Amino acid sequence: MARNRILPSRVLGAIRVPQGMNKRFCSCVALLFAVPRLACAQTEVSQTPSDSPIVSSVERDRAEGLIKLDVVVTDPAGKPVSGLESADFSLLEEGQPQKILSFQEFTGRGAGLEPSVKIILLIDTIELPANLASEERNSVESYLRTNGGHLAHPVSLFLLSDTGLWTVSHPSQDGQVLAREIERNEFMRVRANVGWQRGALPSSTELKDPAAESALKALAQIAAEERTRPGRKLLLWIGPGWGIGSGAYADAEPGSPPVFNTVCWFSALLREAHLALYSFTLGEAANSQGELYKDYLDGVRLPRKASFMHLYRKVLAVQSGGRVVDDGSDLETQIQRCVQDTGYFYRISFDPFRADHPYEYHDLKVEVNRPGLNARTSTGYYDQPYYSTDQIPAPKRISIEQLQKILELDESDAEKAKQLTGLELTERLSERRLSALYAIVHGKRTRQELRLLADASAFLDPSADEILAEPPPDQDAQEQMLSLISEYLGRTIHKLPDLFAKRTTVRYQETPMYLAGDTSQTYRPLHITDSWTTTVRYRNGFEMAEAKPPRRKPNEPELITYGIFGPVLQGVFAAIDKNGGLTWRRWEQGSQGRMAVFRYTVPLDKSLYEVMLCCLPDGDGTKAFQRYAAYHVDIAIDPESGVILRLEFRDDLKSTTPLTRSDIMIEYGPVEIGGKTYFCPIRSVSIVRGRDVGVIREWDEAFRTWGPYGTMLNDVSFDDYHMFRSESRMLTGFSPDEK
Repeated sequence: MARNRILPSRVLGAIRVPQGMNKRFCSCVALLFAVPRLACAQTEVSQTPSDSPIVSSVERDRAEGLIKLDVVVTDPAGKPVSGLESADFSLLEEGQPQKILSFQEFTGRGAGLEPSVKIILLIDTIELPANLASEERNSVESYLRTNGGHLAHPVSLFLLSDTGLWTVSHPSQDGQVLAREIERNEFMRVRANVGWQRGALPSSTELKDPAAESALKALAQIAAEERTRPGRKLLLWIGPGWGIGSGAYADAEPGSPPVFNTVCWFSALLREAHLALYSFTLGEAANSQGELYKDYLDGVRLPRKASFMHLYRKVLAVQSGGRVVDDGSDLETQIQRCVQDTGYFYRISFDPFRADHPYEYHDLKVEVNRPGLNARTSTGYYDQPYYSTDQIPAPKRISIEQLQKILELDESDAEKAKQLTGLELTERLSERRLSALYAIVHGKRTRQELRLLADASAFLDPSADEILAEPPPDQDAQEQMLSLISEYLGRTIHKLPDLFAKRTTVRYQETPMYLAGDTSQTYRPLHITDSWTTTVRYRNGFEMAEAKPPRRKPNEPELITYGIFGPVLQGVFAAIDKNGGLTWRRWEQGSQGRMAVFRYTVPLDKSLYEVMLCCLPDGDGTKAFQRYAAYHVDIAIDPESGVILRLEFRDDLKSTTPLTRSDIMIEYGPVEIGGKTYFCPIRSVSIVRGRDVGVIREWDEAFRTWGPYGTMLNDVSFDDYHMFRSESRMLTGFSPDEK
């Protein structure tokens, strides 16, 4: 079977890192390959390295958007509502209806791969009077001991004090144990406040108030750690009111771009960590000052308008889909009411509208189409141009006729090659037509660009003059050709001898537009990164290379195509037999003459075609995306013999994250081996387009997130075929030395 792989990767491009954030890519091993598992369900599939575990079950490909939202729907009494369906929800982005691509309901108690909702209690006593600090601790202890200490959900416990951030040993559902740890002050320090003083750490954003800065950095550390863990979390921040300690209002004057970067960083972090913030306050004066935070609930649309008030605890609570709790009741009762939100919730996803510029704020609103119900989720996000699947910048598309006019210009090789860079054809540039164009130009660089244009167009329909205007064969003629294909696949390919061939691989890679303003790396369309030649041995139905590809730099991607001799044809034979045969496509003019083109399509529910990507930004960065996908294959044959001359595998992926395509094309031609003529692979093109995974940082905390799409392409050619065999002869009159 033919396969594409990418190993390892940071990769397929670069994520935009705002100024003030350290650029760093995921250093984990990444494996991306499309595996046409065409033979049967038991076909062995190459595994990723042992340090890159894959989810235990393979899902069927389903539409899933880049942006995921956790939505809590409550009734008039504030209790979560279950049993709703996708049709009950409306999603508005910037006031415009947005398509919901995926919809899931969760119980909150944990089911399948989704763990139980987790509660994080953060007791903030920074600069808090002793009586209020004691009230916080006592109220939390009392809540933990409710119902005999039997907690319905795991609880993590943190203490933020003037000396730093502290925690207990591990999350627990035993409230009595957690309460005793608070009572006995059995906390372990996570980090000391002394390390958080301004200037002590590389920081793009510094607040004038050390208490506010310490609190915000504590939130960054907790949320970044929770980003690596699956499931939804409720962070109940129990702290002082607006006039005390970390609750004091920050500087409301507009800040510099680094402040805006931090606002965007927290927005993405809380959403991708599936963390909703709940703000509780003690000691807040009863006057209008406590309501000033409401002026900052809207997202920041201009970087120069960002201020530290956009990072205020109550602002982040509302924006993350949590709540500001200030109903005047006792603290324990407030906690219990918020914990109700650990019940039923819904996860929806969508693909963003196209952004015109980096970090473009889009507000969000989820409505439930049933009276009396209220939906709460993230109130907005910061869109990126590269969140779209469109190429950035969009390539200029030209026809082969327009291409030829460029080649006929009286210009230098360098100038012609420059004009061809970044173009995209609207029709397939066949080998026959490419040879004719080579006769026009002789410059090395122009020829390289022509080769790339031909490879990138390999999966398009041929030009109009190569689609023969002949009527399709009648049913009897088609059945005769199908019979010839079956005979060829079932018998002829088994006679392929053990052989050697020289395989030459040219690798192309796109450098996506890197949207940071201070980067040394600029956009480059597909371009040659390296090439190598090795000897491939085909023996007893197996293909192996005698030498590995050239050594790559650490964490650079590597696309490998293999299995295109006998195994892929065996897989085609089994898939055709299993999925109902072939349908007629057209007549084409090929290098070997007239070709009959058929297609077979494998729907999603019958597909054994896997697409995989390692590694996802979720979790610890070692888990893989793995899906079964629908696909189709075009088969071009010699109508007189049934010999397969061209195979084109194309997936029909629904997902926009993280993979949009992983396609393989193989052309076969006559080769003389040992005095006989066989049809063997002459060339192949493999192309993969997927998202980069990057790491974005603020202070000394970081998390993984999706970056731009990038494309990789391999051009592989085969020649110098010869028989693999050994010779022996008998020697007479030979006696070993006697000892």
